[in-house]
Amino acid sequence: MRPSLTRRHLLTCAAAALALPAAAQTDPKPPSIPDLLARIERQRLFDTVTGLAAFPTRWTPAEGFPAVEAWVHEAFNRSGGGARIFAQGYTHREAGARHNIVSGDPMDPRGVVLVGAHVDSLSETPATYAPGANDNATGVAAMIEACRVLNRVPLRKGLVFVAFSGEEQDLQGSTACAQIARRQGWPIELMINLDMLGHHPARPDAPLYIEYDQGNAVAANDAPARRYGLMAARLAAAFTTLRTEHTDIWDSDYMPFEAQGFPCIGFYDGGVEAPEYHSTSDVPEAVDLDRLEQATRLLVATLVAVAGLGG
Repeated sequence: MRPSLTRRHLLTCAAAALALPAAAQTDPKPPSIPDLLARIERQRLFDTVTGLAAFPTRWTPAEGFPAVEAWVHEAFNRSGGGARIFAQGYTHREAGARHNIVSGDPMDPRGVVLVGAHVDSLSETPATYAPGANDNATGVAAMIEACRVLNRVPLRKGLVFVAFSGEEQDLQGSTACAQIARRQGWPIELMINLDMLGHHPARPDAPLYIEYDQGNAVAANDAPARRYGLMAARLAAAFTTLRTEHTDIWDSDYMPFEAQGFPCIGFYDGGVEAPEYHSTSDVPEAVDLDRLEQATRLLVATLVAVAGLGG
């Protein structure tokens, strides 16, 4: 759930002025970023979007929401998560027992890059029909595809993927996860939030927004967040067809992590301005698959650049 983007100050992307960092390599033949990007399958992205949108509603208080949690757990399993997948329980104010679904080892001593996307949906009739294709089956689809593509790729840092519930009710799932992460000492070096990646814009040159923390609850995480945000813009220029702009993080699942002191960035497509936003018309047929694929390319490239090949 987001306020109008028009209220926010946008910074022009300076991708062309910045050089890509060289990646340290210890493996004599590690896969390159282009090698990994070639593994992304558009059909898999669409299958995840349509699979999630097939639930009548993914409204977190809905009686049938545990079936959504089970679906995501199995999707992570198919992507290669295996025994590393677990359900992280918390108490939702309206729904009672609910879970975030986690894939990866959040206590990896090498450090962790955490990717999050909310799986719940909202509409004018959330209790009965809320397909939530762009908001936010697209973010979940990109996350699961990145998990699959990078499964078994040797990296220097660990990757953790989390499907949050309760985002549309004041970020309840991500708030619980961030509190657990701080309490247990998860070594999170960066949190990347994915919230709407497939809005079909009226203008072909409409940007994908690369958000980074620019002064919220904790000042100490601003500098690393900015560094990672600028890195992501360079990667977008090098490996995608997307035009990007920068803006601050705002009203999505990175906020609780920022409040706990973790550096945070996010990818967002401007979909809050779309007529489908939070409506029953947010269906798979309205999703721009090309933009979703390009955003997934950006996600994979960013994860490789931050985590480092050759672990």
